[in-house]
Amino acid sequence: MAHIGAVAITLLIAGCSTQSTNEQDPGDSAAVVSLTRVPRHIDKSDRPHVTFDPCLDVPDTALIEAGYDPSSEENADFTPDEYTFLGCSYDTPRRLYGLNVLSGNISFAEEQEKSRAYATHIDVNGRRALLKVEADQPDACAISIETSYGVLIVDRSVFKGTGAPAPESEWCAGLEDTARIFERYIPKEG
Repeated sequence: MAHIGAVAITLLIAGCSTQSTNEQDPGDSAAVVSLTRVPRHIDKSDRPHVTFDPCLDVPDTALIEAGYDPSSEENADFTPDEYTFLGCSYDTPRRLYGLNVLSGNISFAEEQEKSRAYATHIDVNGRRALLKVEADQPDACAISIETSYGVLIVDRSVFKGTGAPAPESEWCAGLEDTARIFERYIPKEG
């Protein structure tokens, strides 16, 4: 019995005095493990990395809530050397709408300048955003949301199937609701 008690005490002391393999020595910089996922694409610019990937970070439940079919997902990345846009495209179940969700590292200021002739400032869940409607681009509407790394663009097209454009009142109908759903998944700054 004394032998069992001594073994138990030895194991207890050994367990308390050794570091678990999950713990890190604060002075050992090589032991620091990053929990941040490496982006699918990193451009050659000095712009921030795109840390929110709509293809990976917008769950199917959010797509369904917004009325889109997760199984219709297609890659929509645009990755030149100067900047990055990671994105996916989706359709509604009966293909009334097509949606591109693009996460890019161009600045919100650049997006404002590029679209100043046709954008209106709005708010999406407390973030600065732009509602973008171009009269010469029928059946299309987009919202650009400011992020810590750049912008998230929710860009939708209307498919009427008649060959004639949809009424202008339908171009953006419900898109702000969709943007509010997706914004919930963008990491908050600070």
